[in-house]
Amino acid sequence: MHRHQHFDLMLHDDGELAEVLGSPVTERTVIHEWPLSCVQRVRTADGTSHIYKVQAPPTLEAEFYAKARSPLLAAARVLETAGRPAALVMADIGAPRLGDLGLSEPEAVAAADELLAGIAAIEAIEGDLPAMADLRTEERFAAYIGAALDDVQASVDDGSFVQVDDATVGRLRRWSGAAALRAAFRAPSGYVHSDFKADNVLAAPDGYRILDWQRPILAPVALDRATLLLSLGLDPARYVEPGIVQLYRYLHIAWYAQAGRRWFPQGKPWFDGIIAKLAGELERLQPEG
Repeated sequence: MHRHQHFDLMLHDDGELAEVLGSPVTERTVIHEWPLSCVQRVRTADGTSHIYKVQAPPTLEAEFYAKARSPLLAAARVLETAGRPAALVMADIGAPRLGDLGLSEPEAVAAADELLAGIAAIEAIEGDLPAMADLRTEERFAAYIGAALDDVQASVDDGSFVQVDDATVGRLRRWSGAAALRAAFRAPSGYVHSDFKADNVLAAPDGYRILDWQRPILAPVALDRATLLLSLGLDPARYVEPGIVQLYRYLHIAWYAQAGRRWFPQGKPWFDGIIAKLAGELERLQPEG
């Protein structure tokens, strides 16, 4: 194995991949990389193409693929890496992303319905899939978002956040107990992808494939619907309850706050601006008066 030239990621050498794939590696091309992951396309002498993915914490993707079975998933093999999250070798599916299909609004909503039904089927079949957090109740969400806002406050206190201030954190704490948000936890809950964007859905000839199961959670399932519709440029407020949209914003605040303090501190200036923007969006979602 060798260390990534820029990031704290360990990648398998060509010889190690050749042993796994059964053919010598002829080409490795970076598709995407940032400090927490690197994704490559690997071509081999036998003419096949594969996706190789290595990640840094926090991720449950390798554990997910080790347990999950569904037609909605790309075929994947887990490659162990000592002391680090396991790497993945996945089928390279030559298919457009859902967002490239130019779907009308009714078609987009129908696709969301079909995909969410499939995710529910995964849960029913497997029953023991990993989850980054269990947010199926008001109480669990309150504890989770409280800890995340503590992270935001710590970044304000140490001066690394400047667009977010004490007043912003105070408002976020107050809005996290809003009636609409509490009502979201009375909706059906289950297994939630939590990054269910159109770019993570391949429209293959034999059916959809859902990618990037890095941080699934247990939560109101309408979150995935909101995420997908937003990524397709649609207003999710027409298709989910108001509290679901608020919950979506809060979970993104939590991710950026946690990433800045724990896994990617060099990204704090960027996270600061994003959290400030999300706070502004949440303010617009609050009832007047």
